[in-house]
Amino acid sequence: MPAAVDAKNSEPDLPFALPDITRMEIEGVVECLESGWLTAGRKVREFEQAFAERVGARFAISCSSATMGALLLLEALGVGPGTDVIVPTWTFSGPAMMAHKLGAQVVLADVHPVDFNLTCDTLASCLTTRAKVVMPTHFAGRSCDMAALAAFCRAHGLVLIDDAAHAFPATDDAGRMVGAQGARATFFSFYATKTLTTGEGGMVVTDDEHLAHRLRARRCHGIGRDVFDRYTNPATGWRYDVGEPGWKANMTDLSAALGLAQLARSHEMLVARTLIARIYHAALEEAELMDRVTRPALAPGHAWHLYPLLVRGGRDRFVALMAERGVQCSVHFVPLQEHSFWRRKARNGHARFPSTEYLAAQEVSLPIYSKLTRAEAERVAAAVISALDLC
Repeated sequence: MPAAVDAKNSEPDLPFALPDITRMEIEGVVECLESGWLTAGRKVREFEQAFAERVGARFAISCSSATMGALLLLEALGVGPGTDVIVPTWTFSGPAMMAHKLGAQVVLADVHPVDFNLTCDTLASCLTTRAKVVMPTHFAGRSCDMAALAAFCRAHGLVLIDDAAHAFPATDDAGRMVGAQGARATFFSFYATKTLTTGEGGMVVTDDEHLAHRLRARRCHGIGRDVFDRYTNPATGWRYDVGEPGWKANMTDLSAALGLAQLARSHEMLVARTLIARIYHAALEEAELMDRVTRPALAPGHAWHLYPLLVRGGRDRFVALMAERGVQCSVHFVPLQEHSFWRRKARNGHARFPSTEYLAAQEVSLPIYSKLTRAEAERVAAAVISALDLC
């Protein structure tokens, strides 16, 4: 078991998250800077192709963020006034807000109390006659049961798209990567805390060629040809056409250069995160604290974007005690029904969500990132044991 931690230790603080940047990423970005082409160009195309191959999808469409990916996707699927979009209430507000911005009604669904994910049962309990899209979140990096959700959606005429902001490079029990599990499309986040980061950025993957074409146009003002093609293809020249409504949501070559290096290192970063999860898991078991906390299962294929603990009684005090020990924690999430906006605007914002309410009172996320060393992970584990003794 890790040694006890003195609350007044002089070690440097351990942040909740740090990006894992090496010389490979730096050299890739410098090469891009020196190339003279910074916006969407050759590097973006290389990153999209490599990411699609890694996930096992036919098409990958990069964008400026996962939230914008969700907006482009929902709009291209015809989400708008008169339609409902079902989302788990245990999620981040961004994608649901895009449905609202398009004029759709957001419907909240409860989640499973063990893996924190949307299930067919919780989905069925909030199904509406106007429901068009179901948008589950793979919480913390653990895959939803997409086969079951896909079958449910087919039976009820619903479009299934999944929020994989936490879930690269996660797989399901059958070894299928998130992004190749039967959804109409999947969107990923490359925010700074993710396993693969481009600083800001996102990616939508799909096997639907027509949908991919529409997403590519809509991410850049509705123009059917990207700027790299217009500036570098003498056969077609500068002419372009705005064929449909669009936004400014493209990724830059600078971001893609960073993403390409991160993608090449994604397996080693996943291995590092998995090791940290195992260190926490073993330390809690050895300390015999399972009557005080619930730890996440070491599920196969978990991406370990988060390591969520459930602290029974005194969660907020636990977070404060961890801070005293130099360890920064976070909470994921404040569920949507607890936000004043969604209480007013979601179709069922005032409903009860028993599992989510249970999780929201207890969840705390420990630091887990690939730059965290074994010694630092053991220090976090020791701080957890020490803080729990005082809760």
